[in-house]
Amino acid sequence: MKIQDFFTLAKEKGLTASQLSINKSSGLVLKIYKGQLDNYTVSEEQQILASGIYNGKYGSCTAEKMTKATFPYLVNSIIDAAKNGEKENLVGIFKGSDKYYKKNAYNRELSKISVDDKIALIKDIEKEIYAVDSRITDVEAEYQEDDVTEEFYNSYGLKLRNRTNLFLIAASVVCKQGDEVKTDYRIYFGSDMKAFDKETFVKELTKAALNKFGGTQVESGKYPTVIKNDVFSSLLKYFVGSMSSEEVQKKSSMLEGKLNKRVASRIVTLQEKPLQKNCFFTYFDAEGVARKNKDLISRGTLKTYLYNRETALKDGVQTTANATFENGKIGIGVTQLVLKKKKKTFDEMIVPIEKGVFISDVQGLGTGMNTESGDFSCQAEGYLIENGKLTKPLSLITLSGNLFRMMKDIVDLDDKDELLTNRVNTPDVYIKSLSIGGK
Repeated sequence: MKIQDFFTLAKEKGLTASQLSINKSSGLVLKIYKGQLDNYTVSEEQQILASGIYNGKYGSCTAEKMTKATFPYLVNSIIDAAKNGEKENLVGIFKGSDKYYKKNAYNRELSKISVDDKIALIKDIEKEIYAVDSRITDVEAEYQEDDVTEEFYNSYGLKLRNRTNLFLIAASVVCKQGDEVKTDYRIYFGSDMKAFDKETFVKELTKAALNKFGGTQVESGKYPTVIKNDVFSSLLKYFVGSMSSEEVQKKSSMLEGKLNKRVASRIVTLQEKPLQKNCFFTYFDAEGVARKNKDLISRGTLKTYLYNRETALKDGVQTTANATFENGKIGIGVTQLVLKKKKKTFDEMIVPIEKGVFISDVQGLGTGMNTESGDFSCQAEGYLIENGKLTKPLSLITLSGNLFRMMKDIVDLDDKDELLTNRVNTPDVYIKSLSIGGK
């Protein structure tokens, strides 16, 4: 079927403008348990998102297969959705940006590696993890691969295409010492298999798990707190969620009225960088608007809210190209976030802390987060910091605070530079004070 057939039919049926997004993905999952291949799954998925303007109203719909009946179904569904919609469409279908910043972020070499070689790799990882220490009693190792193509077309002749791929290696361990049982989990991902260091992966995972034995609790109170980068990335995404112009316009954002005001420590510069050439590269949003790298927070000052075309029109500004397609309608989301690092190593950063806490893991953050007030509380694990060094492991403790206060209380950042699976790149973060619940 030709894409143009959709637009021809849409015009015949009375749509004044229309657009079509086609997202295709193929995946591979390999799981090893006790030296045997426990799961081998190959998947193919497709999502078709269509929208258009009919009698001045916006309608949209989705489909999962491309057949002879798909285009008629999409056009008729758009018309039905528009007829049943109460709101007039004010922004229409976007014609296209003047310039798009295209790059080739697809690594063809990844697909050339045989499945047998991938299975052999994760079998080796499992074997080497077991060999580290007799206290390691259970291991699961996994390989995943995804190949994603995004296509965008509209009735004005706009044609956009972006293809990316990545692999992910994950492993979990269970360790037993007497009555104590400790677990840990590690993920490595990217698009260049040559960059993966198996020995480092195994060493970091097993060291983190085995170091948890003998965990204790600290006296409840407020402590200087250092938060590991992956934990902080989750907190940061909640904070950035408050930059959504939808939330601001509904007056449900803790950052309402904070534009061009200080919302974080002056050492904080937070950027959205969709144009970084990696497995998350994307150069257009769900409305076909060209994406650009931009500062969200510069030296502690909030520089922009996040907009799609409709919310931008309400505020009389330009869209920031943060449109997403969710649940049949256009929403707002972010791509890659980068919190600019500093020059100190982790060890150098914690030197000034006489007595504090390093948080290495949290559980239950989703249920313990109030997104409107920014208050949060969750279970945590980590280490005591004494005289500038990590000492005793901590378990069964509680971390609590307020996102807005926490961002302003950032004292320092280390030099860690690591893109995480949630599309955030942040260093480890030293907070002036957070509440720790313990004894």
